[in-house]
Amino acid sequence: MTEEQNINSLINNLDERTKELHCIYQVDEVLNDFESDIELVLNKVIAIIPDGLRFTNICKAKIVYEDLELRSDGYKETELKLSSNVIVDNKVLGEISVVYVKPIKTEKRIFLTEEITLVNTIASKLSNFFLLRKLRQTIKEMGTRNGVQAATREDGISNWLKNMGLTDNEVEKFTHVKIKFKKGENMCKQGSITSYIMLLSEGLSKNYLEGVQERGFNFSIVKPYDFIGLSSLYGSALYNFSGAALTPCNVFMIDNNLFKNTIQNNPSFNLNVLNWYCNTTERHLKRLSCIANKQSLGRMAEILLYLKDDIFGSNIIKGYISRKDIAELAALSTESAVRILSELKKDNIINIINNNDIEIVDEKLLKTLSLAG
Repeated sequence: MTEEQNINSLINNLDERTKELHCIYQVDEVLNDFESDIELVLNKVIAIIPDGLRFTNICKAKIVYEDLELRSDGYKETELKLSSNVIVDNKVLGEISVVYVKPIKTEKRIFLTEEITLVNTIASKLSNFFLLRKLRQTIKEMGTRNGVQAATREDGISNWLKNMGLTDNEVEKFTHVKIKFKKGENMCKQGSITSYIMLLSEGLSKNYLEGVQERGFNFSIVKPYDFIGLSSLYGSALYNFSGAALTPCNVFMIDNNLFKNTIQNNPSFNLNVLNWYCNTTERHLKRLSCIANKQSLGRMAEILLYLKDDIFGSNIIKGYISRKDIAELAALSTESAVRILSELKKDNIINIINNNDIEIVDEKLLKTLSLAG
């Protein structure tokens, strides 16, 4: 190769690198737009990408993100294809593809190392764009909600108490004292004296009987708009169980005497509280029957369905219900519970996602296991 050819080759390489850098700069500029419609932004990126490749005239691009698929006019799948994944929150949610739609004669490889790097870089920038767009939307929604969230929550508990038969004055008295508990913090202690009934307004907690050697029995997961400690209203005035916050919780503390006086003077509230108490007792007895009459696998299936239907209302059981909590709900050792969950996962009845969340995949089979016991 002559000196002139070497110079021309060097110039060509510099031109190609300039094209690639110019492409990246343009993509960066477009992806700084978080307000425009996402399809408009991505179509601009698709129009820019071919300019960064050597054979611009026959280069087409495609971007796939979740259910959205956009492509250049004339795009078609060929063997001359280069692609890179779009990853958001460690999940592959899309792909960027670059193709040449006509055959190419070249002494070099079809896609140069620098071009591979270019496509990977654009995919990375798209990943950041989608992540930032989601974050900005979340922050925006939180900003608009923060002013009304507290009022909405208070309205929610107030409306629930009114539906239980309380007057406005009684609701005000019931919601006068509010306490916040951090995740994992004890809310009540088995055997301790109680002067208050608790009403959970936010978060999830658990009620459990303390056992020996750090083993206990979780008999209830408590959701918002549930009373805690009602069994101690009359009698010994001692907590018959312990309670702990599974998530950050807000609780209204209702003085025992206020609760008793309200029951005595408000027949409607009295009736609704008795109805609530009977339904709660019925669920506890059903759980005890499950433990007494079913084998380990049946108990685990029953608990997973209980968490799905009664607590989360979803096929996803959140990871803040720990394996130990699940084990105690099913009256199993933690080791046994983990083993059974592993077997259920192996049989594609459940799946483990986001490290700790449990997804129920085959609800029908899980119900069959629960019924079979």
